Amino acid sequence: MQKQNLKNIIDELTKVLNPRTREIIEKRFGLRSVSCQTLEAIGQNLGITRERVRQIEALGLERLANKSVLEPIKPIFAIIEKHLTDYGGIRKKDSLLKELSESFSLKEKNNENLINFALTLGKEKFTYFKETSLWRDAWALNTSAYNNAINLIGALKKKLAEQTSPIPKEAVLKIATSINNELGDKSLFSYVELCREISQNPFGEWGLIHSPEVSPKGVKDKAYLIFKKEQKPLHFVQVANLINQVSFDGRRAHSQTVHNELIKDPRFVLVGRGTYALSDWGYEPGTVCDVLVSTLSGAGKGLTKEEIIKIVKAKRLVKDNTIILNLQNKKVFKKIDNERFILL
Repeated sequence: MQKQNLKNIIDELTKVLNPRTREIIEKRFGLRSVSCQTLEAIGQNLGITRERVRQIEALGLERLANKSVLEPIKPIFAIIEKHLTDYGGIRKKDSLLKELSESFSLKEKNNENLINFALTLGKEKFTYFKETSLWRDAWALNTSAYNNAINLIGALKKKLAEQTSPIPKEAVLKIATSINNELGDKSLFSYVELCREISQNPFGEWGLIHSPEVSPKGVKDKAYLIFKKEQKPLHFVQVANLINQVSFDGRRAHSQTVHNELIKDPRFVLVGRGTYALSDWGYEPGTVCDVLVSTLSGAGKGLTKEEIIKIVKAKRLVKDNTIILNLQNKKVFKKIDNERFILL
């Protein structure tokens, strides 16, 4: 496909229109500028009502729909049709326009407008579906492709709801394949992109959009994602820095705010000076003495110093000497057999 070809084709097509109709079509679809003008704006500029602008636009598109007029653009239609077929017959609008723009090697700033106009002219081959609260706007080969996507995504959402955490793209595709094994990865992910209820977090993991691990709402949810990603205890200053390095919502996290949220949220546990971990990692809250009491109570028998140190260090970030020092509290612990400790 030669560069500028689509632009030249559209320029030639629109020459069949009278000057006023051509001007309205060009402004409505952004054929000569980046922005597409509203009916209201065009009407004010031309001194006519928005309804009259709409009528002229409709008549212009009807004139362009003539088969003989469309003959030069048929090769473009064929390329678009193949692209949509490769993606299961339907694509999210902005993804389609972006990729076709690259495919056609267009350099104009309004290249996506030109492709969208070509799709509009091919109304006998392509169907546009408007954005809704559940679905992103899309171009499809037919209504059947749209319905296929809706049915598959409905089943996929139920499967994703069963997941305890977001999953990688590959895992999403594996689940989608289990639902429909006749579609390739391109088609399956094209369907996934259409759904507004499925999204990915900054780490490329996918899930239902209402999950705080997919769409973190505040500092505490962002911190939780950071811990899940790092898989190790972190100082609250480190957590703040890591939040600011990740593309969340652009809001800067302050270390003291992070510290305050970590203290209040039961998902986190203090395991050292200013250092936190996820509570479901097995770390225990409380002082070192509290952890020692819990350890001996859970053991149900006396433990040696070495055994205690090993168990406690799996629950807290603490030095050996700190554990030994706490074991010397004779109001709580008692040494028997000259080597094992028990609770009083």
